[in-house]
Amino acid sequence: MLPLDISNSLSQQWPCRELQTRQLTNLLGPQTPSPATIVVHGISATCKSTIVRAVLSALNLPHGIVRSPECITGRHLLTKILWATLEALGKQHEWERFGKGRCEHVSSLAVLLAECLGVTAGEEPVEKFVLVLDGIDKQREAPQTLLAALTRLGEVIPCLTVVLILSATPRPLFLHAAGVPHVNFPPYTRKEAIAVVLRGGPLAIHGLSEDVTAKIYPPFVSAVYDSLVGPTASSIPTYRSICEKLWPQFVAPLVQGEKPPGGSEEWDFSRLLVKNRALFRHHGEASLVHRIVTEEQPTPLVNGTFSKPSLAAVSAPSPLPSLPYFATLILTSAYLASHIPQRLDTIFFSKFSSSSLSARNKRAHHRRRLKVLSQAQAEDSRAASQGPGTPGKRGKRTKTRITKSTLESAFATSSATTSAGNGGAGITGPSTILTARPFPLERLIAIYHAIDPNPPANPVRQLAAGDAIYAELATLRRLRLVVPAAGRDSGGRMGLGSGGLSSGNTTSDAGERWSVNVSGDWIGEVAKGIGVEVGEWLAGGLD
Repeated sequence: MLPLDISNSLSQQWPCRELQTRQLTNLLGPQTPSPATIVVHGISATCKSTIVRAVLSALNLPHGIVRSPECITGRHLLTKILWATLEALGKQHEWERFGKGRCEHVSSLAVLLAECLGVTAGEEPVEKFVLVLDGIDKQREAPQTLLAALTRLGEVIPCLTVVLILSATPRPLFLHAAGVPHVNFPPYTRKEAIAVVLRGGPLAIHGLSEDVTAKIYPPFVSAVYDSLVGPTASSIPTYRSICEKLWPQFVAPLVQGEKPPGGSEEWDFSRLLVKNRALFRHHGEASLVHRIVTEEQPTPLVNGTFSKPSLAAVSAPSPLPSLPYFATLILTSAYLASHIPQRLDTIFFSKFSSSSLSARNKRAHHRRRLKVLSQAQAEDSRAASQGPGTPGKRGKRTKTRITKSTLESAFATSSATTSAGNGGAGITGPSTILTARPFPLERLIAIYHAIDPNPPANPVRQLAAGDAIYAELATLRRLRLVVPAAGRDSGGRMGLGSGGLSSGNTTSDAGERWSVNVSGDWIGEVAKGIGVEVGEWLAGGLD
């Protein structure tokens, strides 16, 4: 199929984007050489990513798409680029040949991509491969030279074309290279937005003829845009959903057979608009508000009235939401990594000994510490009760009883003083087993494998889970459940400032250290749903 035919067919499916579709089709066509880098830019909700995906699918070109906002670090982005290329070429089962599926620098990424595409591996090279980096301007912890380095990939590898999708207008020469083609996606105008929604057609309503629909629906769509969508700068999907929600209610008087006001025989758009003026004021504005928890509907009574919710139900806080299995396991691992000292990892999470032996060691360790503590407290209390002049009685020693309250007080007092006394120079404040500490990503992955209640049957043949863990960690970061260590210590700041490291960091790479931002009670409740007891790991197996 010729590029002109492809652009015409795509324009029928996504109207008002004929120019951008034709430009991308000619730049990425298989019959012509493509440039090393293409920049696609425009504000959100302008159909950039959709058009790029549709053009690549219509051209039947091998391509890989990476969403940069889902990558939490620059190293995660490079690794995800490598895996997207392997999956697009069908070589994901040969990941051990290409750096074992890991990439930590742009220079190594260029070498690995060249091997994947067959340029340096002695195989038949791929004719053309397109790498799409969606939202690359929103990449977290990206150095200033990242975009310029990714642009050079297409220059180093002849068969590679890098498409950068940006959400903002790029500044001049931001890639430090001239002659890079740019494709601009401007926002939809009023005429274009109405045309896109009208092309989809209205919802079919029983009892409403097609002639009446064709006469009323176009002015209704224009009225929705002028009153609700235009002033709020909403997107096309939001515009379409508002029309689908309000259209049945707008034509309800006509369908139900109500008589039009003024003695007229039939309804027209102006009469329907006057009849439903409250619809645009209340229901229309409510459709623009996004809610996480739906509003409680009043309960109908026998006499037809509606009961109001009680004061206790209104004032009571809503229960905390639950997370999926994989995200809950990652969050639990992050909580344990923050609250268990790293020196105890060998005892708590070692795979060289059985779980029963590890639990027995943990119990013995804590019982010894609690026994010494309880003996000291008993002697102090006995000396205080006898007074300074009363000689001590020699007799049978009382048996020490370890309770849960003793355990909690021990971890809150004794562990704090003993750990803080020998703490490192870079740690400020009391360092207790219940104080959250920053942890690296490698330690999080190790703890995840140790506490996984459903481990794989054959871990040797299991694919690396680092990419999936990084994606879930990015979601937890957007929810503010897991935050970077520097961002938490600096009052919620997500990135590193010019001051360097925070007070809780003891390493030069603060971007690789994280902390949890949730309470232990909630973690304990959600972890029980997946079969993990957080208290056993924190308390060493004591109940």
